[in-house]
Amino acid sequence: MTNPDSLMAMTVAARATVLDPERIALVGGGANPRFELFHAASSLCSQKVRAVLHEKALPYRSNDMRILGTLGEHGLVPAEHYAPAYVRLRLVAARELGIGYVSGYSGRTSVRTEGFDPCVVPLLVDHEAGRVIADSRRICVYLDAVSRGPVQLVPDEPERRAEAMRQVDIVDRLPNGALLYGFHPDADLRPEPLKAAMRTVYDHKIMALEALIAAHPAEPELVAAWRSKIAKESGGRRLCRDPGFQRAARDRTAQLLAALEDDLAAGTFGCTRGHAFSLADLLWGVNLVRLSYLGLASMWQALPEVRAYAEALSRRPSLCREAIEASAASMPHSRFLDALAGCRAEALA
Repeated sequence: MTNPDSLMAMTVAARATVLDPERIALVGGGANPRFELFHAASSLCSQKVRAVLHEKALPYRSNDMRILGTLGEHGLVPAEHYAPAYVRLRLVAARELGIGYVSGYSGRTSVRTEGFDPCVVPLLVDHEAGRVIADSRRICVYLDAVSRGPVQLVPDEPERRAEAMRQVDIVDRLPNGALLYGFHPDADLRPEPLKAAMRTVYDHKIMALEALIAAHPAEPELVAAWRSKIAKESGGRRLCRDPGFQRAARDRTAQLLAALEDDLAAGTFGCTRGHAFSLADLLWGVNLVRLSYLGLASMWQALPEVRAYAEALSRRPSLCREAIEASAASMPHSRFLDALAGCRAEALA
């Protein structure tokens, strides 16, 4: 547990890195909520956490960060989640985790398998407990543990819990970063404005990180954090146009979807198979929405269980709001997401 006064000072400093005050808001009521979330509307991992907060009806302070740098008339404007004050807050969570920094690029975001990224969202501050929690998987499980109602997302029954968490681990292995940032050589169906942004995104990221290192040479902990991020982004720049890597990412996704089809058909889990809605359903739902946005829903057209599952999840209000609506509002328009418009209207009515 971090000293409350120290934690509050660090959190306020991190909050100040969000330059537009309209992107700081109280969600769910209350002037001083227990939880404070640093996130981004378009971030897949942030969408997972916000969907859990929605399911649990938990009030929180929302800090919606700009996570892509821009090159304006006055030079490079770095992403807000690279800022020293925010990284310092994330390093509080890193010390509790005891996991080494990320050192390369895999196209996946799992902290458990890839290492700790000191410059990403989401990040949760629990002011009551004096804790800072990083990694979307860990945050989601934490929120379910501290608030058991109105929906319990991680089952108590050992077999159901084991299967739900096995599915959560599978979702964690999806190569979401590679699918979003990568240029597929055969069928790149991402929106054109998104592809245009991705042509230079790694250059802007690395330039911003190098400038921060040059500006803070006397802060070795921050420098080490930014250097680890450069190693990851340099790998992304090298592999984003690698045909073999991009095809392998699609193949891996197809394999995991085929395994999901088998698991749903076997009835071992799933809200469409008679089980209570769980964290596994929620995380699969967010990821299936992202795949739809990228034009990859065709990957489950021959998988009837997954097709029915994706359709049912798209009607869940938390997923409509925090995945479908958030993506439509914060990312370049994707005609593939338009296919879910009817589900959105029905669920949000």
